[in-house]
Amino acid sequence: MIKKLIILIPALLFMSGCAHQIQLNPKMDQFTESANKSDAVVGYYISAADKVKQVKTPGGGGDKVSYAPYKDTESVLYTVLNNKFKDVFPLTTLGDESFIASNDIKLVFVPKLITNSKSSSLFTWPPTSFTVKLTVNALNADGNTVWSKTVESEGAAEFDEFKADFSLAARRATEAAFLKMAAELEKADFDDLVSSGVTL
Repeated sequence: MIKKLIILIPALLFMSGCAHQIQLNPKMDQFTESANKSDAVVGYYISAADKVKQVKTPGGGGDKVSYAPYKDTESVLYTVLNNKFKDVFPLTTLGDESFIASNDIKLVFVPKLITNSKSSSLFTWPPTSFTVKLTVNALNADGNTVWSKTVESEGAAEFDEFKADFSLAARRATEAAFLKMAAELEKADFDDLVSSGVTL
């Protein structure tokens, strides 16, 4: 064990002061199909700028970590929506009325992610704590917000855990946030929302 630590710690300290790349994409086995699945077809929109956006937040030892929050979480957003709705389409623009009409899209979901990280370690760069604030707005055909929820989560990982996955705290926080959002979607009657136009 000591020999392994001697080998690993210099690697974690290497290039101190740099931004180390991590990923947010979580394990997907906890995301299951809704028991109250909606018949509605929906879309989701992530701007081209957000898809390539790189965010830097603190790691340990004075270093930073870098990641692409929207790119890393697009697949889990799709999965959460697909588990709840009949079908899901990605939109390249919010104003594509022809595409929305031809696919009978009733709602468009727009995510917003705010992330942060920190570490209790002075010697290793991977974060020991990662936080996610996830807001999802649903827009109707007129572009009005008819449903909106915000959830927050924190993921933690200590050295013995993250030495096999430097992104572990971030993945845990992301998984928790999207599981909370899936639970919020589960509570809503979107078929009634679509037919009535009433804001939930």
